[in-house]
Amino acid sequence: MTKFLTRLAFAATVAMLLTACGGNDTTYQYKTQYLPVQLVGSEKWSILDVNSGEVVTKDAFTNAPSPIVDGMFYVRNDEGSYDYYDVSAPTTPVAGHFGSATAFSDDGVAVCSRVGQPICVIDRKGQVVKQLPKEISQCSMFSRGMAAFQNDNGQWGYINAAGDTIVPAIYSSANMFLYNDYALVIDENQPNDSVVSFSVINKSGKIMFTGTTAEYEPIQPYFINGVMPAMKGDSIVCLNENGKEVANPIDDQEKVSKGGYADFSRTPSGDYIVVKDKKTGMVDKNNKTLIPIEHDNLIDINGERLIAVDGDTYHIIDRTGKPVGNVKFSNAHVSEDNPYATRGYIDTDLAAASMMMMFDETSCCGANASTTLMDMNSMVGTDARMYAGNNTLILPQGPYFVQYVFDREVATANADSTSAEFNYDAHVKCVIVSLNVNHCPATTEPAIVNKVESRLGTKGFVLARDGIFCSDYLTALTLGFDKGIINLIYYMRFNESVPQTKNRR
Repeated sequence: MTKFLTRLAFAATVAMLLTACGGNDTTYQYKTQYLPVQLVGSEKWSILDVNSGEVVTKDAFTNAPSPIVDGMFYVRNDEGSYDYYDVSAPTTPVAGHFGSATAFSDDGVAVCSRVGQPICVIDRKGQVVKQLPKEISQCSMFSRGMAAFQNDNGQWGYINAAGDTIVPAIYSSANMFLYNDYALVIDENQPNDSVVSFSVINKSGKIMFTGTTAEYEPIQPYFINGVMPAMKGDSIVCLNENGKEVANPIDDQEKVSKGGYADFSRTPSGDYIVVKDKKTGMVDKNNKTLIPIEHDNLIDINGERLIAVDGDTYHIIDRTGKPVGNVKFSNAHVSEDNPYATRGYIDTDLAAASMMMMFDETSCCGANASTTLMDMNSMVGTDARMYAGNNTLILPQGPYFVQYVFDREVATANADSTSAEFNYDAHVKCVIVSLNVNHCPATTEPAIVNKVESRLGTKGFVLARDGIFCSDYLTALTLGFDKGIINLIYYMRFNESVPQTKNRR
């Protein structure tokens, strides 16, 4: 694997991974009281109070609201921009027409931008707390009072909830402060192409410890229950904030593991979701039944409430399995789609240059024709069922989404779907690099694509046919855009390449 792919594994993201150092945390990123849902029989989105089980507002939105944090959320409107709402007045926007937006945090602030404008921090009233410097190209949502930002030089730093720079942009990548007051950053100057140097810093920017992937390769870029799991050779160890190896702080699954379950996983509240005979329930660490094993699936929301899945419908239950209200719904939105806000304009020369750095004649984003899932196993979690039937791995990389498409499904479920196995011999057949520029003027995507295509000769690619560019190694790539999203598709084999369309907004 190249250094670039290793850096991708550390890319700032809010994806939650289950690890050998205790699974999820005993705390939550934020407490969920309100849940966006689609009621049974409706294509519209409503808001459900999970504590009372009552619908706060019914069929109010065409598009799914974001996660609702401390009563605040955003929704994409019919024009394609974003409006913010307060759940106390869920039909009247607090502020709107943002081209890019993140969810609010418990700090009472969010990050957003309007078309053609710099990024700004806003409060619950929609008022601008601070407009960020124009050279900041993207900024993460806030967590624990901090947000990671990137400047036009590709360097990362941190701001606080007042919008003030606390850690200057000196790192090649930076992760959010999730669950703990420590974050993992990647140093700008690397020792060589195979070893990555990283540091763990606190919220003031003080370096707690440094390390390299030659000794420790972090499995996830944040601390859970006070530790960060990492690979040390073929073993998994837990590191504390000072870089010392320590015992797993929540190694309490011994009694559960002897319960004869087909599968089990730890919840953020410290209990265990268990599977037996194709049904799901919940037990505590002593294997005492909390929720009978009678549901098709259970999803822990906030430690006190869970979503129970039975057939094609969902409903809310408490920790004892008792129904909360009688509302049935067919879909719920529980994760953040936009962990980053992007400036309302892009330097098209820099964007084209950045995209050009992602590939050469033989590889794209660290993957080549011989790359298998085994080479990329640090990118997947431990539960193969999450990937059953899917042939794609998706990884956020700053403003880009990188999709690794394999020649077969990533994992295959067994006959009764209670478990699955990874197909580690699956090969990458193409890589899709996507950039959403909906928040920018409509001339942005053709400008970037034209500049990339005009420079492909410097990378060894020439136009072969129908917008498909080929190299001497018979790799190929195409560029296109639609609805404000640019896609660069890199094929490992020219004979599998397909041209793209270019549809202007």
